[in-house]
Amino acid sequence: MAVVVKMDGQGRVLIPARIRRRLGTRLFVVEVEDDRIVLKPLKTIRLTELFDSIPLDSVEDFTDTHGLRRALAGGRPGARVP
Repeated sequence: MAVVVKMDGQGRVLIPARIRRRLGTRLFVVEVEDDRIVLKPLKTIRLTELFDSIPLDSVEDFTDTHGLRRALAGGRPGARVP
């Protein structure tokens, strides 16, 4: 779906309502790729969605946030966890 939009004097671009509803978020990552501006939607999650997502035996120290992130990412080094 392509839509032409206009930037206002303060640098704001309006995302049409039908697109916002389709994406279901108001939070985006803005990236510049070559000569393009790319908006990537971010979805917020509730912490309760993460319950039981880490096997207890995969983390020794639950105060180690880096270890928890690795466990959430499946133990893959460098994997990104929201």
